[in-house]
Parts: sequence; structure tokens; C-alpha cells
Amino acid sequence: MPDFALELSFTPESTAAVLAQWEALKAAGLPSQADHRSMTNAPHLTLAAAVRVPEVAVLTGREEVGPLLPTRIVTRGLVLFGQGARVTVAHLVEPDAALATAAARVRAVVPDLRHPVWTPHVTLARRVPRTVLGDVLDVLYATDAPDELVCDRLRWWDPEQGTIQDVAVAND
Repeated sequence: MPDFALELSFTPESTAAVLAQWEALKAAGLPSQADHRSMTNAPHLTLAAAVRVPEVAVLTGREEVGPLLPTRIVTRGLVLFGQGARVTVAHLVEPDAALATAAARVRAVVPDLRHPVWTPHVTLARRVPRTVLGDVLDVLYATDAPDELVCDRLRWWDPEQGTIQDVAVAND
């Protein structure tokens, strides 16, 4: 079963910048998040993912993250996750101190986090065979990468209900 998650979504402009990179990878015949057809598939920054995200985490997100929206995150280059024959390629992103603190408060109330150490990132391609990693990086370096992304909403993904609910929206 997929994890429950609290995620930051982006403004249309920021979303378009990430989608352009997804589409460039897809057009080159390479693995891309554009290949993922789930209704939840959109560029985002995951704050917390776990088998269960309790209501207190959703409320904490609304209280701690909501007032910060919209907020900018700076891209700091590409990062690879994984071991073995396949990796995930993502933008490493850096939130400001206020967002990092708010994220830590949200994560503190989520038991059994999927990733206990938070590495803020925006995924570009998953399950990339190492044999094509050079091609993936060539395509990404040849496309315009955003210098920053603007987060404008916090959303809660409930895989049991199959729903995505906005928890906080900029200027709410």
C-alpha cells in the first residue's frame, strides 16, 4: 500500500518548470516522472510520508506551514538516491530556516516516517538504470533548470480513500 503523505505543491509557473524537465526526459526515451500516471503525480516536495499520517500532523502542517505560504525553495543541483542497478534522480532543494523548522515540527508528530532523515528534493525520474544515467544527466543539464520553486499549498494524500486534500493554501 502507498504511504500517506504531506506534500508541498508549487505555483503553476514552478510546476511548469519541473514538468518541462519531465517531458524532456520522456521525449528522449528516458525514465521520467512524466511516465507515472497516478492522479497524485505532480511536482511536489514531500514533508512527511508514512504508513499512517495522524490527524495531529495534518493540523500541525496547517498551523506551522500554512502561514509561510507562499514560500520559495532554492534548487541546489541534482542528487541521486538509491543503491544497486537503479537510482532516483532529483533536484536537491533548500528550504529557508522557517520552512525547515516547520517541516521538523510536522515530522516530529508522524510515527514511523518512511525516511527518518529528511532530504528535501523534487523527483525528476525514478528507477533510472545506471546504464542510462549519463544520458539522463545530459538531458537535464541541457534543459532549463529552475533556480527556485515557489510552494503555494500543502496537501495531504490519503491512499486509502484515494484523495488529495488541500490542508493550507497561500493567502488562505
